[in-house]
Amino acid sequence: MPHLSRRTFLRAASATALGSVMFGVGACSTAPRRVSPSNAEDPLMIGYVPIACASPLLIAEAAGVFKRHGLSVALKKYAGWSDLWSAYSTGELNIAHMLSPMPVAIDSGVTNGQRPTELSFTQNTNGQAITLATEHHPRVQSATDMRGMVLGIPFEYSVHALLLRDYLVSGGVDPVADVELRLLRPADMVAQLEVGGIDGFIGPEPFNQRALQSGAGRIFLPTRQLWDKHPCCSVAMAKDWRSFHPDSADRLLSALHEAAGIVNDPARHEETAQLLSHEKYLNQPVALLAPALAGHYRNWDDEEVTDPEMMSFGDPTDPTAITWMAAQIARWDLSSGTSLPLDDAAIIAAATSVLPAGSPPTGRPVKINGEVFDPAHPTRTYTL
Repeated sequence: MPHLSRRTFLRAASATALGSVMFGVGACSTAPRRVSPSNAEDPLMIGYVPIACASPLLIAEAAGVFKRHGLSVALKKYAGWSDLWSAYSTGELNIAHMLSPMPVAIDSGVTNGQRPTELSFTQNTNGQAITLATEHHPRVQSATDMRGMVLGIPFEYSVHALLLRDYLVSGGVDPVADVELRLLRPADMVAQLEVGGIDGFIGPEPFNQRALQSGAGRIFLPTRQLWDKHPCCSVAMAKDWRSFHPDSADRLLSALHEAAGIVNDPARHEETAQLLSHEKYLNQPVALLAPALAGHYRNWDDEEVTDPEMMSFGDPTDPTAITWMAAQIARWDLSSGTSLPLDDAAIIAAATSVLPAGSPPTGRPVKINGEVFDPAHPTRTYTL
């Protein structure tokens, strides 16, 4: 496995999307408003990005689950993660759909948008894929064959970006020098694939399904084949908001768990897809959403596959996974090596800080891209 020096990565990163995202967050670094007790009748404003990973949150609203739990909720849609990050870090939002590495980054202060944050609920595990342009089929057979490609990622602080980097390194590919990782909103990934702007992307549903059905792309690898049961998206809360509203927070989490049960139910996939398809939510055709929920796709070997474990919702938050994400943020210097150094104690503390009260502080080792990651020694595999 090749090892990149910290200096090499930082020099290269200045010319990549990392620079732009750090600038974008820093430019919106107004100190967050202090949360105070609010009227119990005020709706809870929750921000989200329209991808299938957010299904429990969206179904909780669409199917009336929030109301059954005595909550008034207003959902606010954001086109991409940078906009949602800015809204949350400045206090416009106190609760948000986030990619699971985002609470770690925000809570640890790895950018100027620091805010004490709890990763309260894991919305989905698995459910992502590396999708490549059809022109690369069937030539590409491993990470080695991806040298020279331009690959889309949805956000630097995403399991997509972190897992893709680790996958490339495991195949002997330098994710800085050998490929270009380009930040794209999920909705723009397929469009860029269709016009040849990128060679592929690692992204959520229903955009892998859209690439398949349009003919622009083929699913190369579901990410569960890189790391089974990896978390992707979460619902995060500002710690100060939660301290002022413990009852509302508990009701919200109970509603999300109930909604996750609805989304997981195969007998309700068609109904769920119909609800999610509405413009207010995902604004995507049922013909894309239903197979995504069912785990149906055509694989790289031209086989029709139905995998019930392709995407799961509402699984318990895994402390090992959160520790791995913190380790990757440090490994790739996404904190500039200041607030989150490549140090076991610092990484474990950063992961533990975002876990809900009562969560186990550590988890069991797990195999990711063929390597065993031990959360008790998170830097052991990553010598930069």
